[in-house]
Amino acid sequence: MTRRNFLGFSAASLAALGLAACDDEESTPQTSGDASSSGADFGGAELVVATWGWAENGLKTLAADFESTYNCTIVVDPTSGNSDRLNKLVAEKQDPTADVAFLTKSFAITGEGEDLFEKIDASKVTSLDELYDFAKDENGYGPVYSVCRYGIMYNKTALDEKGVDYPTSYKDLFDDRYAGMVALPDMTSTAGPYLLVTLAEELGGSQEDVSPAMSLLQEKKDNINLWYTTSSDVVTAFSTGEDSIAVFMDINMPSLSESGLDMVWVNASEGSFAAPASVNVVKGCANPDLAQLFVEYMISKDTQDQIASVMNEAPVNKNATMDDSLKTYLAYGDDAMANLKEFDDSYINEHKSEWIDEFQRTVNV
Repeated sequence: MTRRNFLGFSAASLAALGLAACDDEESTPQTSGDASSSGADFGGAELVVATWGWAENGLKTLAADFESTYNCTIVVDPTSGNSDRLNKLVAEKQDPTADVAFLTKSFAITGEGEDLFEKIDASKVTSLDELYDFAKDENGYGPVYSVCRYGIMYNKTALDEKGVDYPTSYKDLFDDRYAGMVALPDMTSTAGPYLLVTLAEELGGSQEDVSPAMSLLQEKKDNINLWYTTSSDVVTAFSTGEDSIAVFMDINMPSLSESGLDMVWVNASEGSFAAPASVNVVKGCANPDLAQLFVEYMISKDTQDQIASVMNEAPVNKNATMDDSLKTYLAYGDDAMANLKEFDDSYINEHKSEWIDEFQRTVNV
């Protein structure tokens, strides 16, 4: 059996999520610091938003009202995955091209440590109090604007054809009966360390002692067909039948199901992982006022009401609404949010490099 690891980012055939940007030219009229959601004319400025490539179309749809309200254009900088986007922000720290950066929470925390972001201006970002507590940044930087869940999903028809039971836990996925059928997140990805810590806790360890989980990965590494770093590779593996089970994001359920696959979502017995996505104002950007207003736009109730239907992610504004049909796979409401498994991202970021090193030397080889 061949195990595969994909290191590049490609656009996924997923539910769209788009973004773009706005750089002021010197001749462009710019509003003063009292610009507010009442609508100010930014003279056709371009607000550059760095995000996932597959997010562009949805975000452009979602941001249409923002463009008309503030007379600007959202321009997407689709810089691959989180790590590539963060690396680009670091490389451009002295002269950033992006005004706004979308990153999962763990990568955003790293960006805060690199002094890449401006703190949020509460006079412009006025909806912070409407967010769930986990969506607020304790250091005053950009909030979470949506949340996805990582859990188990599988192709029921494929498992039925092989005559195997349906998995109910992450630990199950390493069982020999699923050998060659499973895609799991690489340790360099957002969910890789989450899975490692969760398995460690299940096996008697902890985030401070992940050795039980790492031993399981080493022992059963040949059972795993794909260690993935990009969503598109999981979609491809499901579509071709190379894999039938994955620890994957809930936002991928619709596109996989609509492609004709008999997909089933499972809330694993160890808990589903919260994967919050944050929106930050890039420090030293060309359009700081407009960028702050964009953060407010993303977390305001009117926009949050559309997050699920347009971007296929769960809203984090407590007052947001969601169509009942979307609640079958997206987290919604107090109980669902409270049941999401959260992690100590600061601790994980501090130790992630050593986990990656051991993983690459002993598991993904």
